[in-house]
Amino acid sequence: MQEHDRRDGAEGAQAGAGEEGRPLSDRVAAAWMQGWAHYYKEASDLLCVSSAKGFFLDLNPAWERALGYSVAEMCRGSFLDLIHPDDLEHSRQALARVAVGDTALGDLVNRYRRKDGTYASIAWKSVVMVGELCYCMAQDVSAQEETEAILRKERARLHQLQHASGVVLYAIGSLAGGMPGITFISDNLRDVLGYKPEEFFEDRELWNRMVHPDDLARALDGTPIFAHGFYLREYRFRHKDGSYRWMRDETKLVKDAEGRPFEAVGTWQDVTERKEVEHTLQQQENALLELSTPLIPISDEILVMPLIGMVDSRRAEQIMSTILDGITARRAKVAILDITGMGSVDTKIAELLLRTARAARLLGVEVLLTGIRPDVAQTLVTLGVDLGAVVTFGTLQAGIQHAMRRSSAPSRR
Repeated sequence: MQEHDRRDGAEGAQAGAGEEGRPLSDRVAAAWMQGWAHYYKEASDLLCVSSAKGFFLDLNPAWERALGYSVAEMCRGSFLDLIHPDDLEHSRQALARVAVGDTALGDLVNRYRRKDGTYASIAWKSVVMVGELCYCMAQDVSAQEETEAILRKERARLHQLQHASGVVLYAIGSLAGGMPGITFISDNLRDVLGYKPEEFFEDRELWNRMVHPDDLARALDGTPIFAHGFYLREYRFRHKDGSYRWMRDETKLVKDAEGRPFEAVGTWQDVTERKEVEHTLQQQENALLELSTPLIPISDEILVMPLIGMVDSRRAEQIMSTILDGITARRAKVAILDITGMGSVDTKIAELLLRTARAARLLGVEVLLTGIRPDVAQTLVTLGVDLGAVVTFGTLQAGIQHAMRRSSAPSRR
């Protein structure tokens, strides 16, 4: 049966040797057959002749490389025996269509068992019917499918990581010319800000409109990225639900082969919770700062500020502003700075005390410095600090008594 089909195939091949009904010369025919034989042998495509009943009649060597069987082994039985069970039904349906002259296979791919037991994915590209014979061309797409499977797995993993991390990826194109616009944005945007990616593609101005007006100038400033190739900023962006979220936006500039700006790629991350924590901590720090610089009214005209612990630059500013604001608000005549609770006094603290005293005197207020211990006095002398017109006392009690006497003394006319 197979030998008869082979002869039919050979006769069919000879019958097809003519061009537009004209016989070829022996010389041209020989060259054509030689070229065909070489192509048939060396082609990477899978070429075969089969019967419509499911038997291979001849195959080129590419099949041996793809499946590991010899041509004789593959021609010994029905090729349906080599097809994966899950692909058998649609393969039979395709073979039945070919048997009645329908050679449009579409995207037919089926798996053939290799000699080592694994399966190769075979994609059928074309079928030509000549009598009862099928002349077929296919390709081994196993490597391609494996690559696609790896890519699908990696995309799924990236998708999972994006959704888990909450980091939105984006790209902005047309930096070299034309109107810049978002060319890519990851689909976890909906999880973070409630928008679908296509909303940004369809409306180029959406991003600008959603940035908080107070932050827009900073968010739109492209100077740093063109100057340094990188830009990090934080701004408020309106969520789809109408609320504002703090976004951390990191952008990196991509250049083409000639060094021209080509694209900007970046990440968006919702840092609202961090900002809220920072705001809360700032409020707590401000409250502690106010507690560390209390202003105590002794009378309508006398204020006392006890200084305790270390004084940094921020606390120094707080001391200055608190005492001056208190003097103005209460119209005090005497302000007492008590340094009893300070562990040590250095040049910076001494300068702070002098600046505060000078500022208070400009408001018409006398400043007293109390709590001057012997070691503090020695330090001030060693540092060469001149307290000038600042009146000093060893204890807060002595300073208050002095202030009370000055306050109760009748003013001179």
